[in-house]
Amino acid sequence: MSETILSVGALAADLGRLAEELARLEEAGADWIHLDVMDGCFAPPILGDVALFKAIRKYTKLPVDVHLMVEHPELKVAQFEGADWITVHAEAGPHVHRAVAEARRLGAKAGVAINPGTHLSGAMGVINEVDMVLIVAVDPGFSGARFVPAALGKARKLREKFAELGIEGVKVGIDGGINLENAAQVGALADVVVSGSAVFKGAGPEENIKAFKAAFGRKG
Repeated sequence: MSETILSVGALAADLGRLAEELARLEEAGADWIHLDVMDGCFAPPILGDVALFKAIRKYTKLPVDVHLMVEHPELKVAQFEGADWITVHAEAGPHVHRAVAEARRLGAKAGVAINPGTHLSGAMGVINEVDMVLIVAVDPGFSGARFVPAALGKARKLREKFAELGIEGVKVGIDGGINLENAAQVGALADVVVSGSAVFKGAGPEENIKAFKAAFGRKG
């Protein structure tokens, strides 16, 4: 495993001061900016949208990691052209392969995500077409939800499956409910860790990002 990447959830920032918040994250050492996009159907709230994505893309040079929690993602991927990563859900419809192919056509790295109740096999149909499998460790939709510990077992099994099949270069991501209490456990298994509210709470990004990296065993 390479150094664990911290992708910071943009929806936890003060969106009324977006440019300032993104500059703050960049200065504090965030690796990526993560944007959840929810359509109110696949995931209950309607949060994150194309306008917010375009603003984030304008105001930061960090890699932008878009997580589409939407139905029929193959119809919506093109709206996020310019993202560095686009991840779609295995459960989101019958055309996940098409959505992944569209992400790659746009020049993005492609990911496939699976919810807590979805078996790893849900991601395996496109495993040779993606750059990341994102294990979602909360029931999707609401920031600050409680971490589902079974995500750790899924990550271990996924790495075993990669070794068995000789799959190399596909990142394992874990997203949801990750804070400084479980960061070391999660970081030991994940190439990419997504955290939003835990980065902004308390001491704020300047101290929390340092603490996350220390939990991952990173020096800076």
